[in-house]
Amino acid sequence: MTAHRPLVNKVAVVTGGATGIGAGIVERLADDGAEVVLGALSAEEGQAAAARLTGPAGRTIVAVGADLATAAGCRALVEAAVRHRGRIDILVNNAGVTGPAAAAPFGEYDDARLDAVVDVNLKAPFRLARDALPYMAAGSVIVNVTSVAAFAAQADASAYVAAKAGLAGLTRALGFELAGRGIRAVHVAPGDIRVRPDGPAPGDGPFDRATPLGRRGVPGDVAAAVAWLCTPEASFVTGTGLLVDGGWTSY
Repeated sequence: MTAHRPLVNKVAVVTGGATGIGAGIVERLADDGAEVVLGALSAEEGQAAAARLTGPAGRTIVAVGADLATAAGCRALVEAAVRHRGRIDILVNNAGVTGPAAAAPFGEYDDARLDAVVDVNLKAPFRLARDALPYMAAGSVIVNVTSVAAFAAQADASAYVAAKAGLAGLTRALGFELAGRGIRAVHVAPGDIRVRPDGPAPGDGPFDRATPLGRRGVPGDVAAAVAWLCTPEASFVTGTGLLVDGGWTSY
């Protein structure tokens, strides 16, 4: 656990928090003192993840199951978070449809796949931010997890690229519109992150260019960026994003 705990007494909601990057964000925010509400697709998945991530560290984590592909699911997650913690200081929109579920050549991209990608990757962050807004005070922050796909096209990922670019645009809009309320909106764009030990080797799939820093990222790299953006040290940062990609987009 980190010695410096800049998020003590903060309530953080992290979607897609059961695995991968989301789990890394949950761990880091909890280690930094936040009371974390972990959003997962099902209550069972969320509770198992919360038990695993709390572990011997004694982190403060509760789990909520909600299907963020629907407006009702987004609303239910916000309402549950408020029932548990009374307010929302940090909203991390991390949940997403990615990988094979989001991949198809453009000419073969059917409406069902399109809807699945856009509903979770773009519409859910919009709805969650809107529904959470009444419970967010000045000093709160919305962090959207985008992707290098918002800045560089990838093969067979047209809807994913469009949704992530749209999420970066939403971040700019929220940063501008909510500034008067003292609420910041930022995004973090991960590059080639190894979320599983058995994941593809560097250079496989959509990340077929090399990462200049010479390694794949890990969830903790993204979590560290998210955590900093949630602290007062980042209080003059809004409407923009931070690339966490090892230089992947630099050429």
